[in-house]
Amino acid sequence: MASKLRNMVSKKKRRFIDKGFDLDLSYIYPNIIAMGFPAESLEGVYRNKLEVVVKFFNEKHGERYKVYNLCSERNYDTTKFYNRVAHYPFDDHNPPRLELIKPFCEDLDNWLGADGQNVAAIHCKAGKGRTGVMICAYMLHRRLYQTASEALDFYASKRTKNRKGVTIPSQRRYVEYYGNLIVRELEYKPTTLLLTRIDLETVPMFNGGSCAPAFVIYQQKVKIFSSQPYEVAKKERSVRCEFPLPVPICGDIKIEFFNKPNKLKKDRMFHFWFNTFFVANSNLLNSSSQQDLANNGSSDNSSHCSEDNMEALDADCTVLRLQKDQLDRANKDKTNKWYSPNFKVICYFKRVENEKPRRPSGDSNDRSSGTSSDHEHSDGGDISETDSESEWDVTEITHV
Repeated sequence: MASKLRNMVSKKKRRFIDKGFDLDLSYIYPNIIAMGFPAESLEGVYRNKLEVVVKFFNEKHGERYKVYNLCSERNYDTTKFYNRVAHYPFDDHNPPRLELIKPFCEDLDNWLGADGQNVAAIHCKAGKGRTGVMICAYMLHRRLYQTASEALDFYASKRTKNRKGVTIPSQRRYVEYYGNLIVRELEYKPTTLLLTRIDLETVPMFNGGSCAPAFVIYQQKVKIFSSQPYEVAKKERSVRCEFPLPVPICGDIKIEFFNKPNKLKKDRMFHFWFNTFFVANSNLLNSSSQQDLANNGSSDNSSHCSEDNMEALDADCTVLRLQKDQLDRANKDKTNKWYSPNFKVICYFKRVENEKPRRPSGDSNDRSSGTSSDHEHSDGGDISETDSESEWDVTEITHV
């Protein structure tokens, strides 16, 4: 009975079934493991049971394993894993704070490079979305792939039976962001922009063919702007959401839209994350990977303002366009019940400074030392995841 429950919970994820073990666990590479949360008590009946996970690693890898916990919502007694646990937390169904990714990659790299027999087990709750974000970021960190799309596809094939690994658009977007930092050898710098307007092209169909959209803007854990509902007539084909004053934003931004036809009703519509550095410096993005990911509903499309897409706005501005399949929750509307196939969100920004992104000094392969793996790496900013043509030689897996 317990085995059936575990299989129902793990769904289409690949499980490790061998020598008496049946775990929600997959070897992405021989030294990199993705797995579900090691649970205790009743939850251990339908998830990976912590005691069984400990036994598995002790038998298979002895003292040569380290666990990476990505959950912000839960924890466990790290002494069960002999304190070989690092914590890089961020919230379920959301991307990590951008500054969290590099320390994770450096920590993982240091551990795998310290001994040829070392392995790393990365997990979130289900061991799929958030886990995939960080593993794919590490593949790009080590230049195993040149594009986020390739890394995401490889991970999906190794972790799932249906090739649906990291599916949330914002999580995929952040894998691409990190890939661009690596490929372009850019140094990330928090960048301030002024958000001046948000347009919805085609009107969502929540109130008999129309809607009453309202939205909230978050910067880290702080709600920095909350709009009133916009009245939209049924004959309208778009919605223009203008601000009384431009809203300054910086870093990781979440914008969440609701349908609010009256004071008593408030339905979630969609939301999306982006980082202002990549909007301001869209001309430096890896265009080929951007296009690859756009085809998979992940990459954001930023461009400079022009006469074609701006009306009487300053020249020193930029635009972020997101299609329906690039918006969290809206991308699940496969039957076009709530949104037309051509639905998109367009955000307009003004620049407040024209600093060029900084490139790391010295050898591009030099990296700052990783943070101690025995301490928590808090992602306090989140709300409520070699050559591309080369095979990874098994003899070289510990030097990824």
